[in-house]
Amino acid sequence: MFTKTFFSTLAAAALFAASASAICPGYKFGVSLTSNNGPWQVLDNACNIVHKVDAKNPCTAGVFDCNSAQTSPTALHLNGQNYACNADPNPESCNGQTIQVCCN
Repeated sequence: MFTKTFFSTLAAAALFAASASAICPGYKFGVSLTSNNGPWQVLDNACNIVHKVDAKNPCTAGVFDCNSAQTSPTALHLNGQNYACNADPNPESCNGQTIQVCCN
């Protein structure tokens, strides 16, 4: 009985820990827009800001490639690496900011 309860508790704790603060499952980064005037924030899966783009339009800042309407990042260029970005399939947020796209 003790073993069954212990493993059930352990499994529940692991599930909670995995879902408590992670964003963009399967992706390396999430991108949020803090207001209509920027800045755009690149966040890791634990909601730590790893890069900030202080521009109203991130498509002109050299860090992002964007869709043809220039409204949403489709690629991220960070620390010499290139990451493809897609719309966030889950309604997620970090530090109160909605995640716009996920990049991997």
